[in-house]
Amino acid sequence: MGVFVMKKFLCLFLTTILIQAFSFVSTCDKQGLVGDLNDDGIVNSIDATILKRFLLEVIDSLPVENPLWYADLDGDEMIDSNDYVILSRYILNIIDKFPKSTVPESPTPKPTPTSEPTPGTPAPGPTSEPVNVGAYPDWDRVRTSYATYTGSGYAGGACLLDPIPLDMEITALNPYDYNSYGIEAALAGAYLEVTGVKGTTVVYVTDLYPEGGDGALDLCPTSFDKIGNMVDGRIDISWRIVAAPIDKNVSYRIKEGTSPSWVAIQVRDHKYPVLKMEIYQNGEWHDMKKMFWNHFIYENVDTTTPTIRITDIRGYVLTDVIDSLPGPGEIAEEAYIVPGNVQFPD
Repeated sequence: MGVFVMKKFLCLFLTTILIQAFSFVSTCDKQGLVGDLNDDGIVNSIDATILKRFLLEVIDSLPVENPLWYADLDGDEMIDSNDYVILSRYILNIIDKFPKSTVPESPTPKPTPTSEPTPGTPAPGPTSEPVNVGAYPDWDRVRTSYATYTGSGYAGGACLLDPIPLDMEITALNPYDYNSYGIEAALAGAYLEVTGVKGTTVVYVTDLYPEGGDGALDLCPTSFDKIGNMVDGRIDISWRIVAAPIDKNVSYRIKEGTSPSWVAIQVRDHKYPVLKMEIYQNGEWHDMKKMFWNHFIYENVDTTTPTIRITDIRGYVLTDVIDSLPGPGEIAEEAYIVPGNVQFPD
């Protein structure tokens, strides 16, 4: 009798295990392969291209039923440039799995400089003298890493800074520095002084170097040749952020699709990287979100005389007015440039 009961118990136990295993496999099959953005059963460069086009808003959706499952590779409930970097590193065999299943709790973001608004006051005009609210930590430190070189970055770079003169010295920047302080595209458009064994040069950040390690640069051939030997292919370097070699006011790129319901503004011609933009609406300052593609966005804007406030990496704050945004019922069919009225100090 005891043997019969034991056999019956083992049978029930094994049946339960098989049911659970079948359910798990069915769930995985239903969810699909993480990173496989075209659902063809393979994770490859085609998926990376799809994700990049989505992040740059070339396409407005991913061709899978559950985009967050397939494309949120770090499990933070967002699809952003960090996921693109992870996917690129996986495809290049730098990593062999995605962190989604083991992602820790989201860390508390580092505070960024800010100055408190005074609600209910009239919108201020352009500032002739900037206010300093405190620099971002270690912004001026010297990084040491390595550099490679590439001929790309003059058109279609992640920073969306086209057109870029072909004789300009440029670089792509690793994702860790590109997205400094937890801000996407934080160092887009920055100028970097780079030193190698043969000398020093200054380069302009126009693109993301997704497979680059911490501190790494992917220089244009001209810059690489100035500081190292081309035959080496990869060289040791050091670099730091420096002032842009410009002597005019900032300008603003208004992205195509901008309207009173959705605005996307990029700052150009800035002396130092711009990490924060705020817009004055209804008597208060509101933070605008900086995107992977190097524009600040905000929804439902009074575009009559929009006042903005921009903060650079050193904590300098400038207030300006952009008087050429589309009005009610209008939409920007093409991107265009609006001259600014202010500039950060050297």
